[in-house]
Amino acid sequence: MLKLLSLDVTVTMGGTKMVRGNFGSRVLSICILFLMVLFISEAFVTAQNSDRLVFLANENLAPLVYVEDGVVKGVVVDIAYALGDKMGRNIEVIPMNWEEAQTKLLAGEADALLQINSNPARERVYGFSAEFLRSEFSIFRRDDDVLINRLADLEGKRVGTEAEGYPYHMLKGLDNINVVAVPNWTVGFDMLASGDLDAMVVDRWIGEYELAKNNIGRIHAVHEPFEVSYSHIAVQKDNDELLRLINDGLQEMNEDGTISKILKKWQGKSVIYVTKERVIRIILYSVIAVFIVVSLVALFFVVKLSNLNHELELKVMDRTRELQVVNERLRQANAKLAKITMVDDLTQVYNRRGFDSLYKRAWAMSMRENQPLTIIMIDIDDFKSYNDTYGHLVGDQCVQDVAGVIEESLRRPGDVVARYGGDEFVVVLFDTPEDGGVIVADSIRDKIARLKVDCGDLGLSISASFGVASIVPTKEMNPMDLIRLADRALYQAKKNGRNQVGRASLLKIEDDTFREFISK
Repeated sequence: MLKLLSLDVTVTMGGTKMVRGNFGSRVLSICILFLMVLFISEAFVTAQNSDRLVFLANENLAPLVYVEDGVVKGVVVDIAYALGDKMGRNIEVIPMNWEEAQTKLLAGEADALLQINSNPARERVYGFSAEFLRSEFSIFRRDDDVLINRLADLEGKRVGTEAEGYPYHMLKGLDNINVVAVPNWTVGFDMLASGDLDAMVVDRWIGEYELAKNNIGRIHAVHEPFEVSYSHIAVQKDNDELLRLINDGLQEMNEDGTISKILKKWQGKSVIYVTKERVIRIILYSVIAVFIVVSLVALFFVVKLSNLNHELELKVMDRTRELQVVNERLRQANAKLAKITMVDDLTQVYNRRGFDSLYKRAWAMSMRENQPLTIIMIDIDDFKSYNDTYGHLVGDQCVQDVAGVIEESLRRPGDVVARYGGDEFVVVLFDTPEDGGVIVADSIRDKIARLKVDCGDLGLSISASFGVASIVPTKEMNPMDLIRLADRALYQAKKNGRNQVGRASLLKIEDDTFREFISK
């Protein structure tokens, strides 16, 4: 017998239950039962969370990793989920910026990096699993360029590849190859198809995916890759237990054929990336080919069918020409779309997106060559008053005229201008110190001051202010600091009366970061 709060409760084991007590005992029993349910639920949730593993992946590697309709898909994603089944753990794959992913792993905010190549530097900070995916760096060429079949054939050729990727640095180390950094794979393959490039170098998985996805024909990878690499899963250096579980799972997947089945599924279903138009064209070509064979066989037996066969051949030729015209129009449309994303519609110079891409490459090239890089920020003086007084059409004409003057003033092929904002422009000058940038800026300033903007019977005068900053980039610097310096010099020019050139080297910098930046 148990006495609690003056309540008597008796429980007899063995199948016979006797309960004596009042209403309070029943309330107490319900409360105890509720607390037990809460405890068990919390323990269940905790156990579930402990089984979850977060794998971070590179977001720019379709079809290895990509997002479709909000769902993460890809070759290595399927391998990761299958690995989780073998390990008895729930694996979540999160695609993101690759540098950010590595930072998060080292900070302990994730469990592993999915698909990463090993090197001596990485082996000092990561623990690497066994190899699980073979990748081939391949040369892609046009079908009519039969002389390109291996790496040595790229001598004297224009070869496109991803900026700062492994193929880019490998090719830059070879003599007599004109390496072109493309902003993305779609643009690169469009340039190859149009003849602006002679070849592309890219992972075969990615290259074949891009060709099929964007319906680009008459391009294929040469038979033999010039280099083969193998991907691993990386964990924190001291996480030996997780690394052991991953390796055991990968070994089991290799032995039972799980990985082979996943690779076969993706390699055998390239139709996933084929557009509807391409499917129709493939079916049409197949029907035509079969029909021609049947006609040729029948020709030997039925002479009367010769005229019909001739007519059918003419129709095939007409249809082929029509398809070629359609393909060419599609190629031109894709090239135009790529240009639209990088060019300002009003001024026809680079837009902000185009500038960001070009500036990144300019910074990297200047750092590699140890050459000065100069930025000129340009802002039209009192531009708001033009819009308020004369209307937005005159304002647009003013912006167009200024862009034309700037573009005509840049003589070197590598120097570029971009529209940075509404009435603000930015100029990038390679291998140019600050003094040279000031000369260019003052020349543009003088031409703008002599410019007359058409406004009915009036010719409106305008002016602009300039900010010039230059530096020899290093790895320790932030590229945005150079832009901010030029912007500060522009602000100083406006403060001093407008229609003049400000120099970053003459600024009084209070911030320690900028003082250190200028001193370098």
